[in-house]
Amino acid sequence: MLNILMISDNARHAEADIQMLKDRGMHVYTCLDYGIAAEVVNEVRPDVIFINPEQPGKEATELYHTLLDNVTFATIPVVYVLVEDDVYLVDRKRTASRERRNLIADNAVDAIRLSLSNPTTKVRPVYIHNYHKVQQLGGNNFAARA
Repeated sequence: MLNILMISDNARHAEADIQMLKDRGMHVYTCLDYGIAAEVVNEVRPDVIFINPEQPGKEATELYHTLLDNVTFATIPVVYVLVEDDVYLVDRKRTASRERRNLIADNAVDAIRLSLSNPTTKVRPVYIHNYHKVQQLGGNNFAARA
């Protein structure tokens, strides 16, 4: 059984994702306070961390980067839910090659599958996000279809 930690600033906002993950047999922990999120991660040691803010903001973004930069949590994939686009940014910064570091999935289950997949394996359907590709596409696109 996978252990998932859902970090959000609003329980009702993350409710649908939490229920869907539970329905698929995953154990979901929740944290509603960004200030203690790192402590909760350390205590729970989840297989995947989801940051699911109601509105994108400084606190959620800072937590995302704090978790990515923390050596203690280096083996735990982090998924950031991009509210405005309804997509899931999967960051395998420490486990993936430079070219396949950031991936975008369109649902939580694909995000989990991508976050736990072998970084050298090309998994579909995904969106590959990297700045070089964005520049090739004219700089206006956030992601490119793999």
